[in-house]
Amino acid sequence: MTAVSTGARVELVERGDLEGLKLVDDPIYIGVHPASGWPLPLDPRAVDYHIAVVGATGSGKSHLVRLLAAALAKQGRSVVVFDHTGLDYVEQLSHLGRVIRDTEVFPELSSIAEVIVQEVFRDDKLMDDVEIALYTYVASEGDLGRAEALLDSIGLVEYSKRGVRASFNPSWDAWSKEPSEVEWSGIKFQEVLDTVMLRVGRHASTRARARFRLMKSGLDLSKLGGREVKAEEIVDRALEGGVTVVDISTEPMPVRYSIVRSVVSGLLRRAEMERRRVDTAIVVDEAQIYAAKGQPTAGVLADVARRGRKWGLGLVLASQRWVADLDPGIRANVNSVVFSSLQASTDLEDIGRVVSVSAVDVDVLGTGDFYVCGLLSPFRRPILVHTFSKLEDAYAGRGA
Repeated sequence: MTAVSTGARVELVERGDLEGLKLVDDPIYIGVHPASGWPLPLDPRAVDYHIAVVGATGSGKSHLVRLLAAALAKQGRSVVVFDHTGLDYVEQLSHLGRVIRDTEVFPELSSIAEVIVQEVFRDDKLMDDVEIALYTYVASEGDLGRAEALLDSIGLVEYSKRGVRASFNPSWDAWSKEPSEVEWSGIKFQEVLDTVMLRVGRHASTRARARFRLMKSGLDLSKLGGREVKAEEIVDRALEGGVTVVDISTEPMPVRYSIVRSVVSGLLRRAEMERRRVDTAIVVDEAQIYAAKGQPTAGVLADVARRGRKWGLGLVLASQRWVADLDPGIRANVNSVVFSSLQASTDLEDIGRVVSVSAVDVDVLGTGDFYVCGLLSPFRRPILVHTFSKLEDAYAGRGA
């Protein structure tokens, strides 16, 4: 089933001998075994235990992921795809569900705060400052005078007045405003943030550094205006079934991280709150950008990797190479790897630490040829598959 080494004994097996085998219940199909032409049955339950798809440029990796998404959707699973470039999945999968652009999505405020702190400030100690400033900005609609009054109402008084007992008299109507209904301005947000930092006693140098880093980051908060789609609505649409492609190709990285984090955490939260299987696959394109250790989205992806299997919430991580510094919480929970030609010789060694790669020869692989290893494979050893050329050819066992 794998590449044949020189001098090895070879037995002839006809295609008909294989087609009668029932190796997997309700399998999915994305291609055939190259030598026999046998449609290779893959176990869709492996998605619950997470899959890594690895292949160098030109290997056909994105096409394989599209086939996998189509087959899973045809079996009745929901699939959420985060398209990093907007070129590999948006047009190709739109007929299987829906496409949501990043310019339509309003991320959760806590996610925006985390991204600003980790990506812009790189200082976790400022997390409270930024999150308070975001909530205050929404409640005051960016008006500095109103923001100061609102901060007074929750007891966050000027630092010089700390000796005076602060009153707590919040206006709940103001604090309940929707972020998507507010006009966003980077300059006004900086004013509100500076006020918050002043009230919590930050040094002038810390406040100045925060202003400079915000200006230099390229994070344009005015782009948050006019966004009507919330992360929770994407979760609702995704769980309706089919393929939901989230195009995150046009925004700066901090906003992309925020959208991915909000949607993924929303899916996991929904499953755990309702305590039911959601049968959903989360496909992350260019996973080395989102799942590597230290990235703002690595934590929530690691949460899914550890806890998602209980609720039928699985990861499909697509990358040009196996990332050695993949977050340990993710890497330790990947139980299937599909790979083609690799960019570095060490990649195969890294993959071998996760699944068996015995008798594998990546040098003989052409475009569309992949080894399937781990729980996704119907066998205990790597097996070759050549992907279908057309997306429409992907299918599930129930519809075969």
